[in-house]
Formats: sequence, C-alpha cells, structure tokens
Amino acid sequence: MMYKSALILIFSFLFLGLNDSSAQCEKMKKKKIYQLLGAAEFDNYRSTEIKNVDATLKEEYQINLFKGVVYKLIFDVSKMPEGVIIRLYDLGKKRGVGKFEEVFNSETAKRTESNTFEVTMEFPQRKMMVSYDVINNTKPGCVSFILGYYFKNRIK
Repeated sequence: MMYKSALILIFSFLFLGLNDSSAQCEKMKKKKIYQLLGAAEFDNYRSTEIKNVDATLKEEYQINLFKGVVYKLIFDVSKMPEGVIIRLYDLGKKRGVGKFEEVFNSETAKRTESNTFEVTMEFPQRKMMVSYDVINNTKPGCVSFILGYYFKNRIK
C-alpha cells in the first residue's frame, strides 16, 4: 500500500511539473482580443508555444486570406522571450517555389505600447506564411497571433 501511495505522489509531481512548463500559452481572453483589434472584426486566433531547444528552430504556419479585404494582423509578444524573430511572407503564385516576399520582420518593426506588433495589409494575396525563428537556448514563452479584417465601408 505504501508503495502505491509513493508512486501516485511521484507521478502527480511529475504531471504538475510538466503541466507547469507548458502553461506559457494560456488561452487569450475575448475581451483582450477585441481590445487589440479595435474597429477590426475578429477572424482567427492562434497561440504558439516557444520551447527551450538546443538548436535553432523554425516554427511556421500558413494563413489563407480573401482577396479584396483589408486585414489587421496582431502579434501579442508580451510573453515572447528574447531571441525570437517573427517574419511574415507573402506566398504569391507567380514567384516560384521558395521565392517568398517578406512583408514583415520583427527585428525592424516597432512594438506598440500594448506590447504587440501590428500589420495592416490592404488587399493581400491569398496565402501568407507566419514564421517564428527561435534561436538556440531561448527561454520558454508564447506568441499569440490575432487576425482581424475590415469591411469596406467600415475602414478606419
């Protein structure tokens, strides 16, 4: 009986320890999302957990957009550790394989007072790619991406 209690105690400490290390990316509250978007309408949201790795890591995902719409892209970097570079690429059709146009780079962009990067894109191509370049030995953290759009008659 004592053996089972000890095992349960050890597993619960391990579980709590693992659970705590992945708690960097908490679900963003709707109130904060709408506050960051302002007049833009909410479309989508995604949080990416930045993990401590021994080598340089590249985390990527694609965003599908509609032509003829103005988009507002927000990167909440309040929990992003040093050593992470955010890049946004236009995946236009006519450039060929691997030839993407970089339209945003966090190294050259300026953060807002609310600790975000904001990009407004008027009538982009249909596909964009978000890339997080994580330099080795970076501390764990989180980057949240919010996608909003404007109706043509409500652009401010």
